[in-house]
Amino acid sequence: MWIRRVALLTSLFLILSMSLIAKGQQLRPSDDKGELEMLREQLREQREKTVQLLKTVKELSEAVDLQMRQLHSLGQKLALIAGHNADLEDTSEPAKAGDTARKNNGEEVKQPEIHIVEAGTGKIKFNGLIQGWYAAGNQGLRDTFRLRRTELKFTGQITPKVSWTAMIDPSRAISLNNSFVNINGTSLLSDTSVNQSSRILQDAFITLGYFDSLKANVGQFKVPLSLEGLQSSASLDTVERALFLSDRSRGGNYGDVRDIGVMIHGPLSGHVDYQLGIFNGSGESQNDLDRNDQKAAAVRVVVRPPFLSGLQIGGSGVWGNGAGPDRTRRDRFGGEALFSRDKYRIKSEVMAGVDADIHRLGYYALFAYKLRPTIEAVYRFDSWDPDTRVESTASSVTERDHVLGINYFISENHVKFQMNYLRKTFSDNILRSRNLVLINLQTSW
Repeated sequence: MWIRRVALLTSLFLILSMSLIAKGQQLRPSDDKGELEMLREQLREQREKTVQLLKTVKELSEAVDLQMRQLHSLGQKLALIAGHNADLEDTSEPAKAGDTARKNNGEEVKQPEIHIVEAGTGKIKFNGLIQGWYAAGNQGLRDTFRLRRTELKFTGQITPKVSWTAMIDPSRAISLNNSFVNINGTSLLSDTSVNQSSRILQDAFITLGYFDSLKANVGQFKVPLSLEGLQSSASLDTVERALFLSDRSRGGNYGDVRDIGVMIHGPLSGHVDYQLGIFNGSGESQNDLDRNDQKAAAVRVVVRPPFLSGLQIGGSGVWGNGAGPDRTRRDRFGGEALFSRDKYRIKSEVMAGVDADIHRLGYYALFAYKLRPTIEAVYRFDSWDPDTRVESTASSVTERDHVLGINYFISENHVKFQMNYLRKTFSDNILRSRNLVLINLQTSW
């Protein structure tokens, strides 16, 4: 900036000097018109040089300003790169809930570019998912557009050993839990309360990572149950999860559920991962206080045999620790298998459980094949029996779905288009078979 000031002062001094000389020449008597004309020509030349000098000073000032802006921008980029490299060099960063499931997905997933926002303490990362659906079907299924998910996720690192995660889904619709009593043959509403699992708060937990093989999550997060239940919504093979995870109106909540508790997790070896947690419940007390002193225990173990690359097998379960009037029994146990190699992916799960005195069973088998690097064909057979003892009503009948789908990875999972055709059938023709088309366009970052 000092160069600009010196140049401007020099220019003003020259202008002032030329003005004084001109005035002096006008006051000095002279009969020599040739000499006067010469002085006037010199004055014009000096004025032109002064104008040129001012133009040069202006250009120099603009160049200095541009260089200062470039230096400032370069400093910001260097600070961002330094912070990013520090994160990459810190291999002991605590894992987040779902990290094991993502690693166990059987595929190498390219990590997206990380943009870090400086916070009051530590660093903050912002991720999100938006899914726009269109559904069309028959037999009472109405054609509709909907926003299935609008997940906004924030993760932060306080120290290299302590991090946090918070995720909300504003698209979720609040629902109610209603209780009824029968008086003289008439059903009357006796109690109502908000269904806590329908609130927009999804994840809110702290991760302590002082040991690589023993990390701890404290707060609200997914119960470690089912392979597909822990899989990210952005990376699902089909538009919707399997029936034992998604048919919530008929007890299909055997995975992809959250509760409040403590979980330890990590690798037991290079081929075995584990998750072990204690929760208020089996997924029913999300974002709520426990109503009794009993706690639910959950465990998941995954093994990747060294003799067959691409294969992983595992099991998971939840013991609800309840059998009394104030604690309904909610137990689940299941097995899983995934094989992924080259263009092929085969995945299967079975899940059984008991809710109060109702026994349930679900399973699926999925086959996926990459037709092209950006196009994948998918087929899944899916079965869900919400009550294995009876097949008499719409709420207890076994449903079997055949799902055909196409996944188009416009930009991996960051921009993805999915289309599924579902043929839904029911045992003993208790419900008529129906057809359903689901279309999903999503962006994740």
